[in-house]
Amino acid sequence: MNPQTTAADFVDQSIGRGLRDGVEIHRAALAAGLSTRLYPRQVLEVYSSDESLATAFTHGLPQASTLSGVTFTQDLRMGRGLLEKAGIRIPRGATFSVGYSRKSALRYGEKHGYPVVVKPALGDSTIDVVRGIQNQDQLRGAIETLLTPPEQRPDSTQASYGITELRKAGMKKGKVTVPPGYRFYVQEEVEGDYVRLLVLDGEIIDVLSCPGGPWARQATPLDEDQWPQDARALAAEVSRAIPGVAVLSVDVVVPAASSDATDAAPVVVEVSERPWLEVQHGVDPERAHRLAGELLRFGLGADELPEFSVPTISPEARFFGVVDTQQFTAALGHVGSVWNVAVQPVDQDETLGRVAARLEGDPGQIAEMIEVILDRGAQGQVAMRADLDQ
Repeated sequence: MNPQTTAADFVDQSIGRGLRDGVEIHRAALAAGLSTRLYPRQVLEVYSSDESLATAFTHGLPQASTLSGVTFTQDLRMGRGLLEKAGIRIPRGATFSVGYSRKSALRYGEKHGYPVVVKPALGDSTIDVVRGIQNQDQLRGAIETLLTPPEQRPDSTQASYGITELRKAGMKKGKVTVPPGYRFYVQEEVEGDYVRLLVLDGEIIDVLSCPGGPWARQATPLDEDQWPQDARALAAEVSRAIPGVAVLSVDVVVPAASSDATDAAPVVVEVSERPWLEVQHGVDPERAHRLAGELLRFGLGADELPEFSVPTISPEARFFGVVDTQQFTAALGHVGSVWNVAVQPVDQDETLGRVAARLEGDPGQIAEMIEVILDRGAQGQVAMRADLDQ
């Protein structure tokens, strides 16, 4: 790479919360000596050379998570209804639309009091949530931010695959907005300690204290004796209430100490079908690696993953659906230097849009590189499939 050329000239190197789950699962598979096949939007197949182990993941979710289960969590009205039916404590709230009932939302805030939380009613849970709204002006401003289409919001994600927006977009002052029927929640904000439970098949595998919410970057691990009361039972209840989801991030708030034991019980404020390992990665990358290994073992139905202790791997990579194979091959070498991955071109077929190369490097670096190439491309070149054979 030319000394005056930056990584941004070839690839956006950032790994945010939208990609992290898939990247970590991909890394775990490569580190275990398994082969992978990646499609756009983080659809990942994992298998051993003899095909004795095989499974698939989408955004880091094992295929044990059903589309209906994912939809239950991505539609807040469905999810809240299921939790309420199961007798699980949730905050009081109501839905409104940006085009037809914003005034009703403001009246709701005045009637029931502040502070409140505003969040989209559809899509990835925990994302685009505005907390700490103390008055009508702040509520009006929070609703206004939701007019911006999700793909244009800072730090938003496009990982949602359970729900498709089919309505026509809106328009305000010459700018495209979300559809007028776009719905949002106004929900009471429960004051207390914010805690995230990572649940796999009904069992807690990680607990973090998250002052200010999961994306405030203040998370710290909690030992079992620091968990909220009856945390295991609560995790199991939520898993039963929302069927068909193998992985759940369950965010609870433990209210301030009270003489009433009922009032002190945890309140479930968010449920997501995503592990959101970006939070654990921010605490300690090794923690995210370990948890991804547990998700991979579950998905493969394996008690243990194959031992694979060498610091580097050298898979053969094959990319498909490439428009300009020569430009892609050149960009691939530059991108490899960004991630400290050696790239040795092997073959290219312009007619078939196929490029083959031998890669060598750290499993995590290779996983990040491949995921980004399929998500955002390299120097304008985006492959439609990448096979890594070990």
